[in-house]
Amino acid sequence: MNIPLYIYYELLIRLSEIESEIGHYVSSTTNEEACISRTTSGTLKVPVNFLKLQFEDPNLINQDELNVLIKSFKPGYP
Repeated sequence: MNIPLYIYYELLIRLSEIESEIGHYVSSTTNEEACISRTTSGTLKVPVNFLKLQFEDPNLINQDELNVLIKSFKPGYP
């Protein structure tokens, strides 16, 4: 599935409500299982099914799931 660019932005906006230092979208790399999104502040690993939910019905992603997802954020760059 090709993920529209706005989905990454929408998800980062939602995550920035939890972690304001997450930064802005720069780029992403996706395989069958996960997407590594690069922001101006670091990287974030997002499961592809999470992106599909954000695309199909963002209301299906609850606050607890966002809190778990933000834990995959790595400040800086490897």
